[in-house]
Amino acid sequence: MSEYGLGRSYFRKSVCPDCGEERRERYIRHPFPLPAGFKKGEWLLSDCACVRAARRDTRSVLDNILIERSRHPLPVGLRSKTFKSFQVDELNRSAVQACEQFVRNFEKITGGQGILLLGRSGTGKTHLACSIVNSLYPKYSVLFRHVPTLMERMRYANVDLEPLLAADLLVLDDVGSERITGWTAERLLIIVDGRLTSHKPTVFTTNFATQDFEARMGMRLASRILGSNLHLLLKGPDRRLVRHGL
Repeated sequence: MSEYGLGRSYFRKSVCPDCGEERRERYIRHPFPLPAGFKKGEWLLSDCACVRAARRDTRSVLDNILIERSRHPLPVGLRSKTFKSFQVDELNRSAVQACEQFVRNFEKITGGQGILLLGRSGTGKTHLACSIVNSLYPKYSVLFRHVPTLMERMRYANVDLEPLLAADLLVLDDVGSERITGWTAERLLIIVDGRLTSHKPTVFTTNFATQDFEARMGMRLASRILGSNLHLLLKGPDRRLVRHGL
C-alpha cells in the first residue's frame, strides 16, 4: 500500500495567535492517486484550547436544544388541553377560530404579532393558549410560563432569559396577576420587547380589561402588549363553576 502514499506524512508546528497554544500540523498524502488539479494531500492541525472550547460550546448548545425539544412545554395537568377538547359555543367561537387560524398561519407571521386572550376567570383562556402550544409542539420550540410563578422565581434565583427570548412561541399565562412593582414591570418589558424586536410572537392570557393595563403594568409594557397583538375576548360564565353545578 506504500506505493499509493499510505503512511506518508510530514510534520511542522505553529502557535495559535489567540490562545498561544502550540499546534502540531501534519501533512497527510491521499492514499490513492487523484485526478489532475487535486492536491496530493492536506495539512491537518491538532486542536488548541480555542478549538476545544468552541467545540464544547457547540456541543452544549446542541445538547440544550435536544433537551428543550424533548421536554414537553406544558405542565402535566395542561397537556390534555386541545382544540378538540375545548367546549365551543357562540360566546367563544370567533376566538377559537382565530386561534386555529393563528396556528395554521404560524410560519407566515411577521413582526412578532401574537395573541392577547382576555376574559374573566374560567372562560377558557389558558385552555386555548395550551391548545395553541399542543398544536405547534414539537415542530416548533414553544415555552409556557405562568407569569406570577415566573416573577417569584426571578426574585430569588437567576433565571436565564435567553430561552424565553429565543423560543418560536412563548405563552405568558395570567399576565397582570403578578405583584406589580417597578422591578417586575422591567423584567416583563425585557422579555416582551426582546421578542418583538426579534419578531417572535407571544400569546398572553389575562383576567384584566384592556383599560386597566396601563394602571397595572405601566405605560411602556401596556403599550407593547396592547399595540402588538390580536385581542380576543372570551365571554361566558366561569366554566369551572358550571362543571361543579355552582
